[in-house]
Amino acid sequence: MVIFAKEIKKKNKSMNMVLLCRSLELSRSTLYYKRKADVWEYMLKTRIELQHVLDPYYWQRRMAAHFWIDIKTITRIMQKYCIYARVRTKRRFTKPWDKNLPHMWVKNIKKDVTIDELHQVWSSDFTHLYYKWIEFYLATVLDEYSKKIVWYALSSHHEKEIVLSALEQAVEKENTTPKIQHSDQWSEYRSHEYFSLLSRYNVSVSMSRKASPWENWAQESFYWKLKFELGDLNRYSSFEEALEAIHLHIYYYNNERIHTALNMSPQQFIDQQK
Repeated sequence: MVIFAKEIKKKNKSMNMVLLCRSLELSRSTLYYKRKADVWEYMLKTRIELQHVLDPYYWQRRMAAHFWIDIKTITRIMQKYCIYARVRTKRRFTKPWDKNLPHMWVKNIKKDVTIDELHQVWSSDFTHLYYKWIEFYLATVLDEYSKKIVWYALSSHHEKEIVLSALEQAVEKENTTPKIQHSDQWSEYRSHEYFSLLSRYNVSVSMSRKASPWENWAQESFYWKLKFELGDLNRYSSFEEALEAIHLHIYYYNNERIHTALNMSPQQFIDQQK
């Protein structure tokens, strides 16, 4: 009867609700009743939409971790209200130019280690970035247990100093050294200065095989998502603003962005370990 009354009101909006309820012997309150489940769902949908504005790259898993709600519930609501994350098509990491490099005597010792503590394994890498006609480079040092970017360096030159600076600053900031330092086989990591620095720190050296970037997957994944989430740097009005965006995104990655392997941000994970 309530559904029938609502249908009548929907078709004839000018109808007097008092007279309609009296004729059907219904209480007016029944026509305005909403289930608590419907109200809760609408509130959750609104919260998801607000979070989607702040973090448009959050899909169901990260949303569930953020709100501490079952992923099935989050998935149902996001699909029902057509809330979709911005996603990038997955690709296979390849570096065919590595095949022309000579073989290194250094092996990938990281693959035989179970990483279960902070500063056990650090990985290093660097990438190219572009702002209009300016090409510059970002080198990072990542702790593979917490997924945190321990330190990073920016440079306008493709040289070994950028990777050495990032590693030295990471050691100085954390006041410790890793047990294993992993990298790929780029010339910067094959330099005498790089091996001398690790020898001085008494750190074991590990390297990916040639043309095998998946063996340094943590760094490759970070750069892949960094470039996607930063978007086109040319939209900034100056080079300084583009650099600031990179600094802010790395801070966001370390302190706020939920990492799916941790269900929290890297810094939150580190705080829990203390």
